[in-house]
This record gives sequence, structure tokens and C-alpha cells, in this order.
Amino acid sequence: MGYYREFELGGQFGLYQFLYDHNTYPGTHLQYYFVIKTERGIHATPINQNGELEPTNKLLIDPVEYFKQQSRLNK
Repeated sequence: MGYYREFELGGQFGLYQFLYDHNTYPGTHLQYYFVIKTERGIHATPINQNGELEPTNKLLIDPVEYFKQQSRLNK
């Protein structure tokens, strides 16, 4: 990961979300993990078998192209 950005997630009733804006943060892949600090300690996810933080990697796909491809495959 060449650089990272930290975002505070707004949430309601235990549900948190981040809306990704491709124009603001252009790229082809997204790598993320979740860390929360509570009164009892710091918790993070996802972790690997050794208990180490291991970021999730996601390929960013153009939704228009994705659905065009799906419609061609379903014919």
C-alpha cells in the first residue's frame, strides 16, 4: 500500500458506512481494515491465523460495465 487515508465513520445504531467517491479517490483497487477503540481496548478486523491485522483487498469495477457484462453472459 503506497499510502493510506484515515476516515472516521459516522454511524447510527451500530451501523457504520463509508461512501466511496471515485472522483475524489480515483484508483483500481481498495484496501481496507477496521479498527475501533473502546473503553476496554483496541479491536481490529480482519486478522489472519497469527492474529495479525491483514487488510482486505477489493477490485473496483465500473458498475455500468459490470452489468453490461452480466447481461451478455446471461443471454
